[in-house]
Amino acid sequence: MNVEEITIIKKNQKKMLKEPKSQEIKNPDLYQRINTFITVKNQNFYQRFNVLVNILFEFYRVISCSLLILFIPQKCENTICSMNDKLYWKTPIYGVSLTYNFITLFVFCFLYFLEIRRENVLIKYLDVNPGLPYNRADVEKLLDQMHLNKKLKILYVHNYYQKYANILIYVYMINVILSGLVVSKYRIPNQTLSTFITYILFILIKLNNVYSIANTEEYTFYSAYLTTNMQFNDIDEKYKDLITEIL
Repeated sequence: MNVEEITIIKKNQKKMLKEPKSQEIKNPDLYQRINTFITVKNQNFYQRFNVLVNILFEFYRVISCSLLILFIPQKCENTICSMNDKLYWKTPIYGVSLTYNFITLFVFCFLYFLEIRRENVLIKYLDVNPGLPYNRADVEKLLDQMHLNKKLKILYVHNYYQKYANILIYVYMINVILSGLVVSKYRIPNQTLSTFITYILFILIKLNNVYSIANTEEYTFYSAYLTTNMQFNDIDEKYKDLITEIL
């Protein structure tokens, strides 16, 4: 969801929930809370829905690009290897590479678990506000207004994801090398190499996105799934109310 989409949603909400005349409002504070609740819930819903759709697409990409030995066409004597043929350990290096394919898939799956957890925390506690600056100092000041435990939770899930994402990149590089050594021995002219390159390019889009998020400065919270890596730069309205009540 980009900035324009968020602006359109908020405009439509204002049309759907027009503020009545002042004399008709028996409880202005209650009315304001209801209006804020509708706005926040809609933004959070659309953000979570976009995350779910993207994950479903990403899951297929990760399976095919992690299990390279199983998905890349190879030659078994005079025929194309079946899935059962590819699962058979022909040599020690083949067995090690195939096992490492599945390890890579597991590492990717855990990355998605961390991404979902991180996105959920960011969506829950933070918002995207085009009217506020995105620089580190201003975002840090906003987070300082939150309860300490909530701020620490945001920083913890974000920093943990960053460290794990960098490890994942190295794991996948090793997977590419091992898989390349195996498929080169059983290659089919004009098929094996082109498919191998296609899968690598396919996953590079994801790895580039992971790298860009994992290598940002502190207090820079890019979304891993919302379009154009949208940056969270404001506190969620629900928690602003809590801050106001405390102050």
